[in-house]
Amino acid sequence: MTTENREKRAAVCENCNAVCAVWCRPDGEIVPISSTTGCDCEERALRVVDALETPDGD
Repeated sequence: MTTENREKRAAVCENCNAVCAVWCRPDGEIVPISSTTGCDCEERALRVVDALETPDGD
C-alpha cells in the first residue's frame, strides 16, 4: 500500500464506540493505523466517520 492509494480518516467501532485512526483503501477496506486502537472487540466493526458526525451516527 502506497501513500498515493490510501486516505487517513477517523473511524468508530460500531460495537464498542472506540474511535481510532485508519487508512481507507480504494477497495473500501478500512485498516487501523496502530495496533493500539482502544477497541478490544473480538471482531471490529469499523465505520469511517465524517468530521461533523457524532460516534453514534447522528
